Amino acid sequence: MEKEKTFDFLGMSEKEFENVCKNNGWGLTLDEFRLAQKKAQKPLSITEAYILDSLWSDHCSYKHSKNKLRSLIKRNRHVLRTEQSDAGAVKIGESGYSAVFKIESHNHPTLINPFDGAATGVGGVLRDIFGMGAKNLGVGASLRYGPKAEKNSKDLLSGAMEGAASYCGAMEIPLIDLDLYYENSFQHNCLMNVSALGVVKNDELIPNIVPKNAAGYNLIYVGKPTAGAAVGGASFASQAFEAGKTKKIEFGSNPRLEKATFDAFEKVKNALKKKKLLSQMSLKDMGAAGLTCSTAEQVSGRGYGIEILTDKVPVPAGMKVHPLALAVGEDQERNMIVASDKATKVILPIFQNDKKFKKYGGKVAVIGKVLKKDHFIMKDSKTVYCDIPVSLITGAPVYKPFSKKPSFKAKEREFQVPPPQSLKKEILKVIASKNVYSKADVFGILKDKKKDYIVMAPDETDVCVIAPLKTEKTSARNKRIGVALVFGGKSIHGRNGSAEIQAYLATVLARLKLAVAGLKPVAAADGCNYGNPDNPEHYFCFDKGINGLNKACKIPLYGEQEPMAVVAGNVSLKNTYISGGKEVPLDPSLIPVVFGYIKDYRQTVTTGLKSAGSLLFLAGRRKREFKGSEYALLSGRWGKNPPSISPVAAGKLEYAVLEATGKNLVKSSAIIENGGLAAALVRMVMGGGKIGAQIDITSASKLRADYALFSESIGYVLEVSRFNAEKIKAVYEKYGITLILIGETTRKKSFSGLAGGKKVFDIPMAELARHWRGSK
Repeated sequence: MEKEKTFDFLGMSEKEFENVCKNNGWGLTLDEFRLAQKKAQKPLSITEAYILDSLWSDHCSYKHSKNKLRSLIKRNRHVLRTEQSDAGAVKIGESGYSAVFKIESHNHPTLINPFDGAATGVGGVLRDIFGMGAKNLGVGASLRYGPKAEKNSKDLLSGAMEGAASYCGAMEIPLIDLDLYYENSFQHNCLMNVSALGVVKNDELIPNIVPKNAAGYNLIYVGKPTAGAAVGGASFASQAFEAGKTKKIEFGSNPRLEKATFDAFEKVKNALKKKKLLSQMSLKDMGAAGLTCSTAEQVSGRGYGIEILTDKVPVPAGMKVHPLALAVGEDQERNMIVASDKATKVILPIFQNDKKFKKYGGKVAVIGKVLKKDHFIMKDSKTVYCDIPVSLITGAPVYKPFSKKPSFKAKEREFQVPPPQSLKKEILKVIASKNVYSKADVFGILKDKKKDYIVMAPDETDVCVIAPLKTEKTSARNKRIGVALVFGGKSIHGRNGSAEIQAYLATVLARLKLAVAGLKPVAAADGCNYGNPDNPEHYFCFDKGINGLNKACKIPLYGEQEPMAVVAGNVSLKNTYISGGKEVPLDPSLIPVVFGYIKDYRQTVTTGLKSAGSLLFLAGRRKREFKGSEYALLSGRWGKNPPSISPVAAGKLEYAVLEATGKNLVKSSAIIENGGLAAALVRMVMGGGKIGAQIDITSASKLRADYALFSESIGYVLEVSRFNAEKIKAVYEKYGITLILIGETTRKKSFSGLAGGKKVFDIPMAELARHWRGSK
């Protein structure tokens, strides 16, 4: 057998190591490579070094975050227990089905290649849902960019939206949530978080870990041939960038092949179920670190090993691909099935004979076996390229980073501006602003033919509601169940050491957004986007962010004593940029997605006003809380006080509206977030399109009129018929909340306001529309 080039890290100087790393693009430290070599008890081959550099990266190993993540609340009665999974599974009531959902980040790839980065981010999260045997129903996108007016931000957004739209369109998967926010912190680096939601029968959930008796099982490669695209992508995702200097990396995407793979696998699943062989397989997406990660992580929990025959791995015709590129290349649209001989005989012919799978370039091949011993072997007939323990590959060191509260030169000041001469002008300015307007242009890019199972579309109301079982063979009662998955959070709330507040508010707002629409929040996935964990001030933000998430999750579920569970998530670190030789972090950003359900989607409460003569109630007192508010940002400030609410008070706001909507006491509703009370009311007026609203600002708050309208204190607005006014007041009084009557709906197509008995603004709906839709 021939030998590969090896590296003796134990005998290597710092200078030599620096040159080796520069030539290979590695991200591990010399100490980490030395530790790996000691555990391997031999010098490392170049393929082994590339494997460890990828699998020991933060992106794959969570080595800087794993300890802290153990503190998260991960169970409640709604969670479907799984041994090991890449996405969360939550039972949909007593239907016998589960919702499967996940959040992923593709921040660095989207920064340097917006179209491809966003497209492959969407593809990757869809494969995580597919990898559990679930049918994908929708995708969400959460994006953070620099100032909208800057060309760089425009190019990034345009490329990312077109990439996501292209992939979703080819996959015939609709957009179910959009969270787009512009802020100066993201001028040199962006955030691109994507979520996905699917559905699966409880007894058809596929594990991402092999069965206990899997020694001798086959490794079945399914998907695009490996060309070695984006070698080291996992390591690359754990590195910082110099402002204005990025190196393009190509992943390549083929969504039509992905769709063909998903469709063919449905046939595989049905055939295996019919032959009672579904339990004799496991499945995993070849995402970060590709072939190595998708095989090693499926067997490591069982103590097994892997043998891969490199000459069996599908590669593009006529191309020679080095084993290190086969090992950690991140070509898209690839999956790894591990199956028994009996299951393999069912699986192979289905893919081999599927016309669309073959038409779009799909390949299927048995490329190796599961070994009894703890070894990861890659070889051909001449050379052993890798022979180290699987436990070494998946056993990256776990750190407990130092934490230090950040120090800041700039002090936050109480937000204060002179009283505006025209409230109308201020309202129009706020609703037309980059973070408040309808984003109709962005939805236009992502707009796809509405699916039958979408009962409330995301551009029609605040919460997109899906009937996941509408097309399933199940009872009429189950078909009426509605579910939703929504983002929450403002990154700027975490600025100046307030990461815990940011994460807490993000999660509380996502919970409340569901509740205001009538859906009960039960579980979440965390999207952690933070700086360099080796910097104590950066790590402080991550540490406190998880505390804030936990604080919000500990608020008991409506009608229960159990907390909300975090069932999946993603940690993206090194979200920094180098400026003037200094590593600068982005605003700490915990971006959660929260899942909720309603027993009958026909009871969902939408945003648009329903009828003239209704009463408008405010829940949640307006306070002088302007940190990160759109009104403050438009005034060139960012404020001192973020929204504040205790867990007890947040729970009561959630429970009261769930009880009220459950009793059909609410006609329409809107949560107060970007743009404050004024923007919430405009969304209600524009959502209906035929009914106007008149409010009395004086009754809404004792604050100055503009402060009352634009404060972003936690709360929501409810449209209630006069007949139900006393009934809903009684519901809220039970929770110790006094609903504030602030106005009524009108036949006049306008949004108007009184203060001290005088009309202080009156804006026709047509004028609102021009500003709200971004066409002023």
